[in-house]
Amino acid sequence: MGFNLDTETGKIVDSLSGDIVEPGSLAYRSAYPTIFYVLSAYSDADDTLPTGKPISSKQFRGNHFVCRGYTGETFTLVNTFASNSDRLVKAAEALGGEQVDFPVGDIAVRLPVLPQVPITIVMGLADEEFPAEAWIYFDETIESYLDSEQTYFMIHLLVKRLVELSEKY
Repeated sequence: MGFNLDTETGKIVDSLSGDIVEPGSLAYRSAYPTIFYVLSAYSDADDTLPTGKPISSKQFRGNHFVCRGYTGETFTLVNTFASNSDRLVKAAEALGGEQVDFPVGDIAVRLPVLPQVPITIVMGLADEEFPAEAWIYFDETIESYLDSEQTYFMIHLLVKRLVELSEKY
């Protein structure tokens, strides 16, 4: 997601700018809690290797109780990237991601959000029949690392970073 954690000091560095995320800043208020929340669960996880089989959040165990969707995040992705999907690829590449082939949609990028935790964002571009859409997929091993709530916060931060980067392209 473009952040590095200094395990000695606990400081978070924005790897895109090289700046320390300072307490009191907007980046601090939005990134710090999410990063530590996600990393606290991730640090206790099994070291399960990704299988390459994609799942959506609707396929998480127990998610029918949580029902946390990604509607806001997919709406933001569509509003930001539907008119220029090249910006999505460039923003993903800036975060260490790459464009990939995917069985649905018109364009897809995979981002290594954490080691062993790839996220795939897929865009279906608008045509005369259908509006643009976005989908978010996880490797089926995601629940070995994070639960549905933790993935929600991680995706929210990831989409925010992609949108920030889109302004550069």
